[in-house]
Amino acid sequence: MMKRKKITNILIQTMLFLLAIITLFPFAYIILISLGANVISTSTFIPKEYTFENFKRLFSDTHFTSWLGNSFVIGLMTMIISVVLVSITIYVFSRLKFYGKQKLFNFILLIQIFPLTLSMVSIFKIFVEFGLLNKSIGLIVVDATLASAGLIMLAKGYFDTIPYELDEAAMMDGASKFQILTKITLPLAKPMIAIIAIQSFVIAYNEYTIASAVMTTGVESLPLAVGLQSIISGQYGINWSLYCAGAVIGSIPMIIIFYALQKYFIGGLTEGGVKS
Repeated sequence: MMKRKKITNILIQTMLFLLAIITLFPFAYIILISLGANVISTSTFIPKEYTFENFKRLFSDTHFTSWLGNSFVIGLMTMIISVVLVSITIYVFSRLKFYGKQKLFNFILLIQIFPLTLSMVSIFKIFVEFGLLNKSIGLIVVDATLASAGLIMLAKGYFDTIPYELDEAAMMDGASKFQILTKITLPLAKPMIAIIAIQSFVIAYNEYTIASAVMTTGVESLPLAVGLQSIISGQYGINWSLYCAGAVIGSIPMIIIFYALQKYFIGGLTEGGVKS
């Protein structure tokens, strides 16, 4: 029995080790290419020479600082709006009773089935009609809407586990719906709020499909994903080392936000999994 348990543990540890390698290899390889000397071909697997020149050129020869700042602002604003939207929406669906609530919730879930590309024409038309082309505010609104819609189902499962008796007790003491949401529900849902914050920031920060269609002029106004694409599309010459250097530095804000909210993020995943 002990021997079988030991073999099982070894197999599990081996699988976890292999999974870690598979997960970390792409990022490690990007770092390797970023240090390569002028890698301009996808057929180059291992660079022959290494240098930090790519990181210097990233700031001197491109508008990387502007791209990074644009994406950070878009991601941060999207995160704030998404947290507010999802919190209020989920409180309504989880706590209030009104006609057609379940049908409306099902409709919100249904529209997520359709791929984003199907709505690209409509989104572009809206941007044109409202004069939002090449403006970050348009991306923030769209990203916040899409991120919020995608996180509603996840958040509702967590909010439903918070005892309604707490709301009733607060109402007996004269608390309003807004006070219950801000003083009771949201503090108890901190882990889930952290998940919403991280996920919405990552979605907006990395968004490329919509941004590439509506941000068509002004190199300095591009978000990071679209700006980096220009490095390998000919505008700055095809240079994969420069592109990977940008990807490495561009990932730093996401890593910082994740570690800042790591405690709540992991708590939200584990508690949500147990409760639901």
